[in-house]
Amino acid sequence: MEKINILLVDDHTIVRDGIKATLKDQVNFNIIGEAINGFDAIETVKILHPDVVVMDITMPEMNGIDATMEISKKYPGSKVLILSMHDNETYILKSVEAGAYGYLLKDVDKSEFVKAINAIFNGEKYFNTAISSVLVAGYLNKVKQTESQSSISSNDEYDLTKREKGILKMITIGKNNREIADGLGISIRTIETHRANIMKKLKVKNAVELVRIALEDNII
Repeated sequence: MEKINILLVDDHTIVRDGIKATLKDQVNFNIIGEAINGFDAIETVKILHPDVVVMDITMPEMNGIDATMEISKKYPGSKVLILSMHDNETYILKSVEAGAYGYLLKDVDKSEFVKAINAIFNGEKYFNTAISSVLVAGYLNKVKQTESQSSISSNDEYDLTKREKGILKMITIGKNNREIADGLGISIRTIETHRANIMKKLKVKNAVELVRIALEDNII
């Protein structure tokens, strides 16, 4: 059975001792070193080249997320498993973005802890159901924010005035110049001028193209 070399990183001796006690009967696990903060972890990884780094987040001098990012960039052969008491979205997402292969809470049971280490050693990502739910929620929120920013960017790109946007909206629902003029209480000639300006800004030549761009780029 192939040995898995493990580095423990936590600023509390009692936590490291607890992990060693938990894993002591795993014959294929070999705890080759310990570190007390992020800086220490990076230097130890550089020397020992562990297969899996069990990393805490909140530590003095350098936190686990920053250390994970550095290790992932410089020593990709050493895969990081975050073991933390933090279950909030910010810590989880930042850890994943930093390159962590897995994330577990410190109240995890032994069987899942062992399963996670084996999975990560084999190049797999490991997040239990609770952590996965947070990741999915965070991803969906990012998608929404991206779509919202994209929409705002599209709106700003054409530099339409509030009045022009209002007229464009009426055009997209099929109103003609007379109906728009009556609805806004202004002359048809003014509507025609606005319409020409809108088409110029959107770089289109006819009403069909105008409506298509308005809807596709979510201008209104």
